[in-house]
Amino acid sequence: MDFLLFFVVASLVGATLVAFVIVQSTNRASHKAITSYFKASEFILEHHRPPPEWVMTAPGGWLRARSIRSVGKSDVMARLDELIEFFENCSFFEDEFAREQLLLKLRQEREDWGSKLQI
Repeated sequence: MDFLLFFVVASLVGATLVAFVIVQSTNRASHKAITSYFKASEFILEHHRPPPEWVMTAPGGWLRARSIRSVGKSDVMARLDELIEFFENCSFFEDEFAREQLLLKLRQEREDWGSKLQI
Protein backbone atom coordinates (compact mmCIF):
# COMPACT_ATOMS: atom_id res chain seq x y z
CA MET A 1 0.00 0.00 0.00
CA ASP A 2 2.87 2.40 0.80
CA PHE A 3 4.43 1.68 -2.59
CA LEU A 4 1.17 2.53 -4.40
CA LEU A 5 0.86 5.82 -2.50
CA PHE A 6 4.49 6.69 -3.31
CA PHE A 7 3.90 5.87 -6.99
CA VAL A 8 0.78 8.08 -7.15
CA VAL A 9 2.54 11.02 -5.45
CA ALA A 10 5.64 10.64 -7.65
CA SER A 11 3.45 10.47 -10.77
CA LEU A 12 1.57 13.63 -9.78
CA VAL A 13 4.82 15.48 -9.06
CA GLY A 14 6.26 14.32 -12.39
CA ALA A 15 3.15 15.31 -14.34
CA THR A 16 3.10 18.71 -12.64
CA LEU A 17 6.75 19.26 -13.51
CA VAL A 18 6.19 18.31 -17.15
CA ALA A 19 3.16 20.62 -17.38
CA PHE A 20 5.17 23.45 -15.81
CA VAL A 21 8.01 23.02 -18.30
CA ILE A 22 5.58 22.95 -21.23
CA VAL A 23 3.81 26.12 -20.07
CA GLN A 24 7.08 27.96 -19.45
CA SER A 25 8.50 26.94 -22.83
CA THR A 26 5.34 28.02 -24.62
CA ASN A 27 5.32 31.36 -22.81
CA ARG A 28 8.96 31.99 -23.64
CA ALA A 29 8.49 31.11 -27.32
CA SER A 30 5.36 33.24 -27.73
CA HIS A 31 6.99 36.19 -25.94
CA LYS A 32 10.00 35.94 -28.24
CA ALA A 33 7.81 35.79 -31.37
CA ILE A 34 5.58 38.70 -30.35
CA THR A 35 8.57 40.80 -29.33
CA SER A 36 10.27 40.15 -32.67
CA TYR A 37 7.17 41.38 -34.55
CA PHE A 38 7.03 44.61 -32.55
CA LYS A 39 10.80 45.18 -32.85
CA ALA A 40 10.64 44.63 -36.61
CA SER A 41 7.80 47.13 -36.97
CA GLU A 42 9.68 49.72 -34.90
CA PHE A 43 12.81 49.24 -37.02
CA ILE A 44 10.87 49.52 -40.27
CA LEU A 45 9.05 52.68 -39.26
CA GLU A 46 12.20 54.29 -37.87
CA HIS A 47 14.67 53.41 -40.65
CA HIS A 48 12.33 52.87 -43.64
CA ARG A 49 14.10 49.67 -44.62
CA PRO A 50 13.88 45.95 -43.72
CA PRO A 51 15.44 44.80 -40.45
CA PRO A 52 18.90 43.25 -40.89
CA GLU A 53 17.67 39.81 -39.83
CA TRP A 54 15.18 39.86 -42.72
CA VAL A 55 17.86 40.56 -45.32
CA MET A 56 20.53 38.08 -44.25
CA THR A 57 19.34 34.62 -43.31
CA ALA A 58 20.39 31.03 -43.68
CA PRO A 59 18.54 28.17 -45.38
CA GLY A 60 15.81 26.89 -43.09
CA GLY A 61 15.66 30.18 -41.21
CA TRP A 62 18.59 29.58 -38.89
CA LEU A 63 21.27 32.22 -38.74
CA ARG A 64 24.64 30.51 -39.18
CA ALA A 65 27.86 32.29 -40.03
CA ARG A 66 29.02 29.71 -42.56
CA SER A 67 25.77 29.37 -44.52
CA ILE A 68 24.37 32.92 -44.64
CA ARG A 69 22.85 33.99 -47.93
CA SER A 70 21.14 37.14 -49.09
CA VAL A 71 17.39 36.92 -49.57
CA GLY A 72 15.41 38.38 -52.45
CA LYS A 73 12.92 41.21 -52.61
CA SER A 74 9.98 38.81 -52.74
CA ASP A 75 11.11 37.19 -49.47
CA VAL A 76 11.30 40.55 -47.73
CA MET A 77 7.90 41.59 -49.08
CA ALA A 78 6.44 38.28 -47.87
CA ARG A 79 7.84 38.96 -44.39
CA LEU A 80 6.28 42.44 -44.44
CA ASP A 81 2.94 40.95 -45.50
CA GLU A 82 3.21 38.47 -42.63
CA LEU A 83 3.94 41.34 -40.23
CA ILE A 84 0.93 43.31 -41.45
CA GLU A 85 -1.29 40.24 -41.13
CA PHE A 86 -0.05 39.69 -37.57
CA PHE A 87 -0.98 43.23 -36.56
CA GLU A 88 -4.39 42.93 -38.21
CA ASN A 89 -5.20 40.12 -35.78
CA CYS A 90 -3.07 41.16 -32.79
CA SER A 91 -4.80 42.09 -29.53
CA PHE A 92 -1.82 43.80 -27.87
CA PHE A 93 -2.89 47.38 -28.58
CA GLU A 94 -4.10 50.10 -26.28
CA ASP A 95 -7.00 50.87 -28.59
CA GLU A 96 -8.18 50.33 -32.15
CA PHE A 97 -6.86 53.73 -33.24
CA ALA A 98 -3.28 52.73 -32.35
CA ARG A 99 -3.64 49.52 -34.37
CA GLU A 100 -5.02 51.36 -37.39
CA GLN A 101 -2.22 53.94 -37.27
CA LEU A 102 0.46 51.23 -37.18
CA LEU A 103 -1.20 49.31 -40.01
CA LEU A 104 -1.54 52.49 -42.07
CA LYS A 105 2.20 53.24 -41.69
CA LEU A 106 3.21 49.64 -42.46
CA ARG A 107 1.01 49.54 -45.56
CA GLN A 108 2.56 52.82 -46.71
CA GLU A 109 6.02 51.32 -46.23
CA ARG A 110 4.92 48.32 -48.30
CA GLU A 111 3.85 50.61 -51.14
CA ASP A 112 7.14 52.50 -50.94
CA TRP A 113 9.17 49.28 -50.89
CA GLY A 114 7.27 47.92 -53.89
CA SER A 115 8.93 50.48 -56.12
CA LYS A 116 12.12 51.47 -54.27
CA LEU A 117 13.44 48.46 -52.35
CA GLN A 118 16.86 47.33 -53.53
CA ILE A 119 18.30 44.12 -52.08
